[in-house]
Amino acid sequence: MSAVPISRSPDLKRLRDEGYEAEVCNGYLLIHHVPYVNAKAQVDYGTLVSTLNLAGNVTTMPETHVAMWTGDHPCDNKGSPLTKLIADTRSVTIREGLATKFSFSHKPEGGYPNYYEKMTGYIRILEGYAHAIDRNAASQTYPGGEITDEESVFRYLDNASSRAGIVAVNEKLKDDRIAIVGLGGTGAYILDFVTKTLVSEIHLFDKDVFLQHNAFRCPGAPSYDELTKKPTKVGRLEEIYSKMRRRIIAHPEHIDETNL
Repeated sequence: MSAVPISRSPDLKRLRDEGYEAEVCNGYLLIHHVPYVNAKAQVDYGTLVSTLNLAGNVTTMPETHVAMWTGDHPCDNKGSPLTKLIADTRSVTIREGLATKFSFSHKPEGGYPNYYEKMTGYIRILEGYAHAIDRNAASQTYPGGEITDEESVFRYLDNASSRAGIVAVNEKLKDDRIAIVGLGGTGAYILDFVTKTLVSEIHLFDKDVFLQHNAFRCPGAPSYDELTKKPTKVGRLEEIYSKMRRRIIAHPEHIDETNL
């Protein structure tokens, strides 16, 4: 699993323990069922979203104070828009069927020390106006179980795509299976790139041994001792890139009319 266990990060665990509907998905932190007031001065619910800053699948200090929002334009309890809260109106796809409509900007002095403070800070703003209309409107629903990211080809969470806003683009590749024929130079650089995408499988075809001149044509920096072992190109690259992702399949053979 490439999921981020909520229990491993004290700030995420606190959100869950206090009853918030916390979920980690595609490199984003989501808090569902957050009450707010819409333009009709009615209580409605949306999802608050943040990118995640991680080290070893454990959260670190948020890199930005900005959060995103899937609901409509939030308003005060009289239905007047909270225009000062809105930073942007660009939509970001979180996953199929879930996209943000707004970005929020509310930066305390010194920023947010962790994701608990960040998410609850925004929730207090939205929920405060909702409570003026309905005291029973609540973001703390105490859902059962832990919701985490789905099974992935990656061995740890890809939070680069969420930071760059390209999750939807990357998702288009997840059912693809690709083959790279020849890993001596250009093919190795192609592998280095596609390894970081969601392609389902990567097949490597090359019968040759990884020799000294290949070290100057490929990404990375093999040691002298590695070169003396004379590994196959595909075996060496499979070992390196399998540290990051699953489903890299090495084929120490050339492609010809007999195995096409």
